[in-house]
Amino acid sequence: MSTSPKLKFGFAGLLLGVTGLIVASNLWKSELKVRRITVEGNRIVETPEILQLVKIAKDAQLHEVDLMAVRKNVLSHYFIKDAVVERDLPATIKITIKERSPLAIVNAQEVLYLDEDGVVLPHSISKALFDLPILSGVPGTMTLKPGMTLKNADVQEALEILATSKLLGKELYYMISEVRLRDGGDIVLYAAEWGVPIIMGKGNIPNKLVRLETFWSEVVRQQGSERLQYVDLRFDDQIVVRWNQKKG
Repeated sequence: MSTSPKLKFGFAGLLLGVTGLIVASNLWKSELKVRRITVEGNRIVETPEILQLVKIAKDAQLHEVDLMAVRKNVLSHYFIKDAVVERDLPATIKITIKERSPLAIVNAQEVLYLDEDGVVLPHSISKALFDLPILSGVPGTMTLKPGMTLKNADVQEALEILATSKLLGKELYYMISEVRLRDGGDIVLYAAEWGVPIIMGKGNIPNKLVRLETFWSEVVRQQGSERLQYVDLRFDDQIVVRWNQKKG
């Protein structure tokens, strides 16, 4: 059974049409140049610092940009935890950043930061990093270098305390000026007000912090933190407190 001439011409026309669309599409793509690079989600790392990592040639063709290579370059920054790199037609590369948020300062040979995962971050002059609590008592045998992750159990528990306090409320987080590790012993917090020691012990972190926040807002605010000698949270469902004796 022979194919009708009309069907042959129709198929040839369709083939030419598809070929024409492909050629036109390729020509259109070749005209798309990178004119703009946008960065979103950064708070600590300045945008110019990120743009220096991107390494896209001036007037590069948009469809030829290796998005995975750009992402890899951006992730080389210590403070960047994740990045999504996308083409945004007609002329933009869009970079969305997720930063590592420092939770504490560690005073080693130099000032360093730790994020909630225990990743060591280098010193930064970003104004977003003021008023961080200090983590003290980190074992001296640890050589801290930016990019490494501290898996020490005490360090991880201290970071969990700080991360949980931040979730419960920034006021509680900023109330803590120092978290002191004691070589496997009870973790001790020091309040920003009068340096009051708060014995955390180990475990049951959310419950202890909720009790601390309630006690501080309902009792200490009335009595005055200057009268406190210490707070002990190691016992279930209670807070042990020692007050300074009133003079006179």
